[in-house]
Amino acid sequence: MNAVSNDVSAGGVPGATVAIIGAGLAGAACARGLQAAGVQVTVFDKSRGVGGRLATRRAGVNLPGQAEAVEVGFDHGAPQIVARSPRLRAVVARAEQAGVLAPWAPRVHAPWPGPTHGPGHIALPGMPGFVRHVLGDTPVQLAQAVQRLQRGRDGRWRVIVDGREAGVFDQVVLAMPPTQAAALLTGHHEVWSEALAAWPMCPVWTLMAVTDEVDWPWDAAEPPTGALTWITRNDRRPGRTRLPGHAVWVAHAHAAWSQGHLDDDPADVAEALSAALAESWSRDERATVRWHHRAVHRWRYAASGRPPVDARLCWWDAGRGLGVCGDYLAGGDVDGAWRSGDELGDRMAAELESMGLLAA
Repeated sequence: MNAVSNDVSAGGVPGATVAIIGAGLAGAACARGLQAAGVQVTVFDKSRGVGGRLATRRAGVNLPGQAEAVEVGFDHGAPQIVARSPRLRAVVARAEQAGVLAPWAPRVHAPWPGPTHGPGHIALPGMPGFVRHVLGDTPVQLAQAVQRLQRGRDGRWRVIVDGREAGVFDQVVLAMPPTQAAALLTGHHEVWSEALAAWPMCPVWTLMAVTDEVDWPWDAAEPPTGALTWITRNDRRPGRTRLPGHAVWVAHAHAAWSQGHLDDDPADVAEALSAALAESWSRDERATVRWHHRAVHRWRYAASGRPPVDARLCWWDAGRGLGVCGDYLAGGDVDGAWRSGDELGDRMAAELESMGLLAA
């Protein structure tokens, strides 16, 4: 059973203690490795749920002839899990056996084959389910926005949430976008803080919509032109809500388009992306199809704006007890997030073992 709660109490049994700030896949992978080695781990996240960009949003949609709103899920973050590294492939295989993941081999309409077009997996019943599976029984403190870190004279780290101490830890891992990590590192590791503050990240606006059914023979598409880079028929994915006579869409805008419209009113963004989505329909359907739900989400830190600066998948400073991991350090995709967090967990566990700081 997943130990996911809003309780911010810290444990007190002997052994090394680690705080991981960020409950996306990188943080979960790091936590998994440390927990397996016997390290006491507590994960903090400012959101109300785990997953990071392995995300599913649910909304009540009012449909014609329905007395009550129908709950519909939109996988509005990373569209699938494509495992390339051996460890992630093994975890994915076990998760599929446990019913946490289902294979997804979409029929993709695109001008040329791309890395996202191959078969992968999606989580059931929503994308955060895989991160919950990886975390297992790791304590996770949700809706806890960490404001700052304080290092005491004893060398241990105080995690400050809402002006109060939420726990004291031997080591801290920052598994979050680089700009956010930079803020927490200020005053503690200026070299890292400056490097991460300057790390470019690309935004993405995402449209979530429900329309009348459309004659659209694909499961996903990569438009060759226009504002959108990826369109998915969410209702055709395994385990997702199907609405007879209706279509459920998720559409991601190009990073360049999103940057140019970063601070636009969400209603204007929804209108523009709806028009871009409709360009993939026939002319008659563009004129007659009704929209039953439209919403947008802005991923401010959706993808790295540059390749990794070196071969390191993660950053670790043993002297300070500070670590950094995230997909932006390892290629920017789901597999990269896993490799970064997994590598950091291995390095930390090995060092703690060599120091005799692992609980018996």
